[in-house]
Amino acid sequence: MKKLIVLACGLAILGFAGAASSGSFDANTPPPNHHVHDCPFNHACGYPYLPVSFFPAILAESLAAYLQDPAECNDATDKTLLPGDPKPEANQPLRAGVCWTSTTLIHMRSIDAGDPAPDGWSGPIPSPCTAGYCTYWRLTPR
Repeated sequence: MKKLIVLACGLAILGFAGAASSGSFDANTPPPNHHVHDCPFNHACGYPYLPVSFFPAILAESLAAYLQDPAECNDATDKTLLPGDPKPEANQPLRAGVCWTSTTLIHMRSIDAGDPAPDGWSGPIPSPCTAGYCTYWRLTPR
């Protein structure tokens, strides 16, 4: 009897795993608490579709090429997109996290303009830094 129960549980887990993995998201349907940087300059878009920002520049792509595979980010990457009114405290990064395209992980950190650049990261963008923060990035294959 125990073997039958273990077998049934194993099959149920495999069934749930298969159903979960078949669900996919794209720029048209980001999962909850995610946003996509696919709104071209001079267009009015609303959350979760945000401006392309500096992503085409740091990926060294044209805007047209970038829009074919835009960056998706978790809202926690950008502290200003979290619920409520979170403000970074002293010595806390404005942005810290990973965004991604289908081929590239985009590690990002926006830190106080007076802090040193992280070792091995590119940036800042924009240069010079704006609003008291500098944004640095590091790209890795996905």
